[in-house]
Amino acid sequence: MTLSLHPVSAELAKPASALATLSSLVLRQVGRLWRALTHRREVRQLLELTDRELQDIGLVRSDVIGALAEPMAADPSTVLLVRSVERRSRLRAVAPASRRLTAAPRG
Repeated sequence: MTLSLHPVSAELAKPASALATLSSLVLRQVGRLWRALTHRREVRQLLELTDRELQDIGLVRSDVIGALAEPMAADPSTVLLVRSVERRSRLRAVAPASRRLTAAPRG
């Protein structure tokens, strides 16, 4: 004996599956928006730091201001991470060349 879905119940399963997929997408987007807004609040607190404190964590004030200028749904912490990594890699690329220029001559 083989069990098969009744044609009507198979048709009813399609909208339920679509609804589940849609609700999953909506919940994921709401979660991203919530996380972006939470990070935006935390990034805004970085403006209270001095320039020296920002420099210690690899940022400058314009990085923070620029990150907060991103659209409201964008996560500003991602922007700060990218800018910090880019700055660090540029400094590392320049550092070996500057050490060669300032090294004492051997001989």
